[in-house]
Amino acid sequence: MQDIQTSAKAYLDFAGLGELKARAKVDQNDAAQEVGRQFEAMFVQMIFKSMREANEPLKGDLMRSSGGDSFEQMYHQELSQAMSQKGVFGLGDWLSKQVMDPGNAAKAVQAYEQSGLLLPAKDASPFPLNAKAISQLKDQIDG
Repeated sequence: MQDIQTSAKAYLDFAGLGELKARAKVDQNDAAQEVGRQFEAMFVQMIFKSMREANEPLKGDLMRSSGGDSFEQMYHQELSQAMSQKGVFGLGDWLSKQVMDPGNAAKAVQAYEQSGLLLPAKDASPFPLNAKAISQLKDQIDG
């Protein structure tokens, strides 16, 4: 239960973010795993929120109450924390591995350089669309 409280604290308040930043200076792998867990928890929370919103039209008059909705939201928040700590989806572990692999960072920089988005050529336009493409888009929108 302590792990869930630590994780919940880490992304719900600035003190927890400060603690996570301090831990990252000591052990980057541990901090990356914690950030991955937090991301997974927020992702699962968003899934639950979408499910609640999709279920709203199906609720009868007896099931509609602000207290019940608040309780359901709090339950889903705690459930998402527990699921992320257990690694149910594995999204947090995958994300932390992607972040900590130095080869992935090099691949990303190389891809940006090849696309011209990171460091544009001197004669390149700062915008990816040229004037002709912009006028075509305006024509499509207008007519």
